[in-house]
Amino acid sequence: MLNQPEWYVIQVVSWTEENVKSSLFQRRESFGLEKYLLDVFVPTHDVVSVRAGGAKVKKKKNLLPGYILVQMNVTNESWYIVRNTPNVTGFLWAGNIPVPVSGKELEQLKWKIAEQSETFETKYKVWDTAIVIKGPFEWNEGTINEINEKKGIVKLNINLLGRDTPIELEFADIKVK
Repeated sequence: MLNQPEWYVIQVVSWTEENVKSSLFQRRESFGLEKYLLDVFVPTHDVVSVRAGGAKVKKKKNLLPGYILVQMNVTNESWYIVRNTPNVTGFLWAGNIPVPVSGKELEQLKWKIAEQSETFETKYKVWDTAIVIKGPFEWNEGTINEINEKKGIVKLNINLLGRDTPIELEFADIKVK
């Protein structure tokens, strides 16, 4: 009789989380552990970078580098298979027993991922001088006042009719001098 499956934190070599995930699924199939090793979860969120030409590039960023979560029924065989998967360094322990993640902790992690659903990554800094490369203010020069990485927007002060005027632009619409 199987117990209720629980989530466990597995330590892995940093930046190999996706490889370990696919290895665990392959090993599950080859050793016939579909009843014991149910799911693997790598906590990631999307990060958008803006390249030189204004092209937006989306990539996944790990929230917990070096850790993955595995939903499983712990038996000697399933524990052995997971522990001996390449790039796995061990379980999160209490003594010599793997500690399951509580449902509350898992929900908090999933909520944090949903909250950070998509963020922007930029090399811009406040007070950098930038040139507008798209839109109605094209070729105007200004100073960056504010950067909002969650929305991918900068506030730029440009000189319009002899006055500093704040405008909001996307990262892709400006180029730093």
